[in-house]
Amino acid sequence: MSLRRKKTVACPKCNKESDYLFWESLNGDLDPEAKTQLIDGTFFQFKCPYCGHECKVDYGMLYHDMAHQTMIYYVSENSVEEIQKMFSDKDGESGFLIPGYRKRIVTNQNALREKAIIFENELDDRVVELIKLLYLLDVQDKFPEVNIVEAYFLVLEGKYIIELIGEKFLKAEIPLDLYKSIENNFAERLAAEEENQFMIDAKWANEFLKK
Repeated sequence: MSLRRKKTVACPKCNKESDYLFWESLNGDLDPEAKTQLIDGTFFQFKCPYCGHECKVDYGMLYHDMAHQTMIYYVSENSVEEIQKMFSDKDGESGFLIPGYRKRIVTNQNALREKAIIFENELDDRVVELIKLLYLLDVQDKFPEVNIVEAYFLVLEGKYIIELIGEKFLKAEIPLDLYKSIENNFAERLAAEEENQFMIDAKWANEFLKK
């Protein structure tokens, strides 16, 4: 089930207060409209009913995708260790002991959206992170002045897209064959990876390739 509650927030522009719906957890199968908003990037959007100012509200939450057997917890950096312990619980006391589920932890809204997109399209986020790292290293080598700080994966009209954010905004289409090639080339090593790896990100990709 999904858990949500209304809270009062103050508009950062006009300072007037209004109600905003906070989701403690979102079950994408039971709330498809909210799931669509998460995937299209509008889920955390706030529009002031008084002055019309738009911004994003930042808060942690759990996203549950039953169809693809996935749980993604968006938390602050300070809460990562706590959620890792909950996800690792083997006694079932935390409520997260669900056989066959992929459990992930992210620490920003873009990463939450990215994971939701990846699993919605039945892809392996580990393969995606390896591809992102390849693109990032290539851009850093060819265009060091761009100073890329973030890279995100999207699926638009069936095409795999990578967005690189830095001094300049770069965007490129990832060939479907590249995904399949990386998936096949690393299949044996990925299969041997430990199950309890909840932070699949650039750091994970770097460490994986160094093994």
